[in-house]
Amino acid sequence: MRELLVRVLSDGQSVRVEQASSAAAARACLAKQAYDVVITDLSMPEEGGLELMQWSYHHRPGPDWIVLTGHGTLDAAVKALQLGAFDFLEKPLRGFAALRNSVRNALAHQQLRAERDRLHGELAQRNAQLGEQVEVLEGAYRLLRERADEVRADLHTAGVIQRALLPQAAPQLTGMQVHALYRPSQSIGGDLYDVVRLDARWTALLIADAAGHGLSAAMLAVLFRSQLSFVDPDSRRPMRPGELLRSANRALCQRIPRSGLFLTAAYCLLDTQSRKASFASAGHPPLILLRSGGESERIFHSGPALGLYEEAEYAEVEVVLEPGDRLLFHSDGVYEALPDADGSPSESIAAILSRERERGVEALRRLLAPSRAPGLRDGEAPEDDVTLLLLDVTPGTSQLDNGTLSPLSVPAPASTRCEIRVGSDPKRASFSIEGRGAWEHGAQFHAECVAAIDAERPVLIDMTLCRSLDSTFLGVLHELSERAEEADVEFRLQGVTLAVEDLFSELGMTGVMEHVVPRMLPLPTRMESLASAVDARSRASLTLLVHEKLAGLSERNRREFEPLLSLLRREVAVASH
Repeated sequence: MRELLVRVLSDGQSVRVEQASSAAAARACLAKQAYDVVITDLSMPEEGGLELMQWSYHHRPGPDWIVLTGHGTLDAAVKALQLGAFDFLEKPLRGFAALRNSVRNALAHQQLRAERDRLHGELAQRNAQLGEQVEVLEGAYRLLRERADEVRADLHTAGVIQRALLPQAAPQLTGMQVHALYRPSQSIGGDLYDVVRLDARWTALLIADAAGHGLSAAMLAVLFRSQLSFVDPDSRRPMRPGELLRSANRALCQRIPRSGLFLTAAYCLLDTQSRKASFASAGHPPLILLRSGGESERIFHSGPALGLYEEAEYAEVEVVLEPGDRLLFHSDGVYEALPDADGSPSESIAAILSRERERGVEALRRLLAPSRAPGLRDGEAPEDDVTLLLLDVTPGTSQLDNGTLSPLSVPAPASTRCEIRVGSDPKRASFSIEGRGAWEHGAQFHAECVAAIDAERPVLIDMTLCRSLDSTFLGVLHELSERAEEADVEFRLQGVTLAVEDLFSELGMTGVMEHVVPRMLPLPTRMESLASAVDARSRASLTLLVHEKLAGLSERNRREFEPLLSLLRREVAVASH
C-alpha cells in the first residue's frame, strides 16, 4: 500500500515522496531532515500515528499531518486534529483523488506559511522607513489560529495595527492638496490607500478594495500591497499605471490559493510639474473628476479586477488637471452609505461634492455625515468599508483621517472575559486569573499587586484556569516580576499552562519564567472578584509602559510592538490634555 501511495503521489508531481515502514523509521527520517507533509495511519504496530505526532510536535514541529483512520478510530482522529493535524481521511480510501487534494492543500498551506514569513520581512522594512511597523500579517495569521471566542478582541487589536499601516502623514505638494478618509465596516477591513511622493516630480496615489469584509479581505489587501513597487527596481523610474497593475495581477493570480478572491484597484501617477495624471483601473468604481468650472467627468476602469485573469491588460488614461480641479477616488462602500442618492452613484457623489463649500478632508467627512448617510449614526461603522481619497488642485495643507479604534475603549466580548479574584491571608496576597487575561483588567490587577509588593507581602498568582494572555497582561506580569525582584519580595506563578508558557517564551520573558513554580500552594478559602477602578488615562499610561518594557526584551519584540507603541503614545498624549 505504501509503495502504491508513493507512485500515486509522485506521478506527474514535482515533489519528492519518501516512505517509512514503521513509526520508529518515520521518527528517524523526521530527525534527519524537514518535511512539508507527513501522511500517517493512526493504527500501526508497536507505536501508533498519534504517538508519532506527539513526538513530532515536541521535537520536529513544522510539517502538516494528514492522518488515515479506519472505522472506530474517529476519537483518535479528533485528538490528532487537536494536535494540529491538517486533515484526516477515512479508510478504506475510495480512489486517490481525495488524498491528492489533501496533499495539494497541505503543500499550499506550507507555501502560504513561507510566503507569510517573507511578506512579514518586506513589510517590516517598509514600515521602518515610515516610522511604523507592520504586525498585520503576523497578527492576522495568529488570529486565524485563535479560538473562536477570542477572535473579536484580537480583531480590535489588529484594527489598531492596520491603521498604523496606512499613511500617517500626507506629502505636501506645491499647488495641490491630498486628503483621505478611511472608515472600515469592522475592526479591520479590505480597503487600503496610499499616497507616496516618489521624487520631486512624481507622486503615486493608490486605492484598493478587496472583495468581502473583515479578516480575509484585510489579508488579501495587505498581500496585494506587498506586491507593489511604485518604482522600477532596474531603471529607478516610476512604474507606469498599466504596468504596475499588470504585474500585481500576475502575482496575485499565481499566489492566491483558491479561486473567488479578487480586489479592485485604481492607480494614478501624477506629474506634479505638468499636472498630468495617468490612470489605470482594475475593475474599480469610476474616479470622479470635478472641473473648476463646475462640470464633472468620470474615469472608468480600464481592465478587470485583480486576481481573476492572469493575462489581463490594463489600459492607461491621461488627463491634465487645471487649478481648482478635484479628483476623487472612492471605494464602493460609499454607495451603501448613500443609499437614497438620486441618479447614478458617482453622479450623486459628484453633485454633493460640487455643492459643498468646504474643501479638503472636511468635505469628505460631510459627505458621510449622518444627515446625508442615514445608515451611519454617530459612532457607527458603515455597512461596507468606505475609503475616500481626494486630490485637490489648490494650494493648501494635506490631511489624512484614518479614524480611530482605540484598544482601550473597546470592551472584550463575553466569550473572552477575564475574571480576576483576589484573596488575602496572613502569609501572602493571592490572586487567581480565569479565562483570558486582557488589557481591561490589567491596570487594576497591577495596582493591587504593586500595593502588596510595596508592603513587602509575598504575591501568589494562580493561573490554573487561565487560557491565554494578551500583550498588555503579559507586559504587566513582566513589570511586576521586575518590581518584586527589585524589592526582594517573593513573586510566585503557579498552575501555568503550556500555552501560557509558550507566550512567555515567544516574547523572551525569561525573568517571568523564573518565577513559575511547580509546587501548588493553597489559595485562601475566600476569594473575591477584582473590580476595575482605574481611570482610562492611567490604564493608557500603564499599557504604554508595559509594551515599552516588552519591546525592550528583544529586537523582534521592538519591531512587532512599534506600531502599537506609536498609537499608544499619541493616545496618552491626547488623554493628558
